[in-house]
Amino acid sequence: MDPKKYYNEIGFIGLGIMGKPMVLNLLKAKYKVTFFARKKNIINEVSACGGKYVDKISDIAKNCKYIFLNLPNSDDVENVVMGKKGLIKNLKNNSTIIDMSTIAPQVTKKISKELINKKCFFIDAPVSGGEIGAINGNLSIMVGGGKRIFNRIKPLLSILGSNITYVGESGSGQITKACNQILAAGTMIAVSEILLLAKKSKCDLKLVKKALMGGFANSKVLDLHGERMITNNYRPGFKASLHFKDLDIAMNLASDLGLKLVNAKYSKKIMKQAINDNHGNKDSSIINKIIQKNNK
Repeated sequence: MDPKKYYNEIGFIGLGIMGKPMVLNLLKAKYKVTFFARKKNIINEVSACGGKYVDKISDIAKNCKYIFLNLPNSDDVENVVMGKKGLIKNLKNNSTIIDMSTIAPQVTKKISKELINKKCFFIDAPVSGGEIGAINGNLSIMVGGGKRIFNRIKPLLSILGSNITYVGESGSGQITKACNQILAAGTMIAVSEILLLAKKSKCDLKLVKKALMGGFANSKVLDLHGERMITNNYRPGFKASLHFKDLDIAMNLASDLGLKLVNAKYSKKIMKQAINDNHGNKDSSIINKIIQKNNK
């Protein structure tokens, strides 16, 4: 079976830092993609690469049975799917919405139940890997929802990611992403602190990083974000404002479960400081500046 004929046209809504390269990778793989975007430069770029632009979300639901979302927050996803002009009003039977946003697990579960009533499916598939992972098509994708539907869409996910893990029922992908965001933020704070310690001790930061990369302290956060911190380059691969939003989701989940996560709470506090200092649109590794500021 030719998968391109099987999936026919794919819909995509949300062409930001992460979404645009995802769409471009689907187009490079010769899939037909119908997309909705607001920014003229993105519309022109993706259209030039073969994407079909529509100015109404409803047109995507009418023409596509597989629809990707990559939106900023829970309210955006709920509005795009369930709102007055949302996808749900025009979805065909057996359509599947693949949500690659990071949103609250309870919202995912709510939408999933509503779509099942419409004989459609909602898969939560948040990602990790930042802009570079989206560009290279090697994102880590954490999937929740029906196992049968996951198996059906896995060929599409494989265009976007190289580490695709089915976690479990609806919401499981979002719970896993919450864990990821706590771990990433905490590790960035640790990297910030060790670089500050090395700098104050008058060590060469690049050599310290190189030494640590050869041992148990090796991590992608040390490698990629450590380099950002050393070179003072905070061009956003993933914005601090979005990471704060994700940590808020994680802390709300922890509260619902009666958990007190001390390190996660501290990470959220530091990320909030970064936003208060007008760093919300910079890469989330900008929290390095807050660690430095708090140690003056």
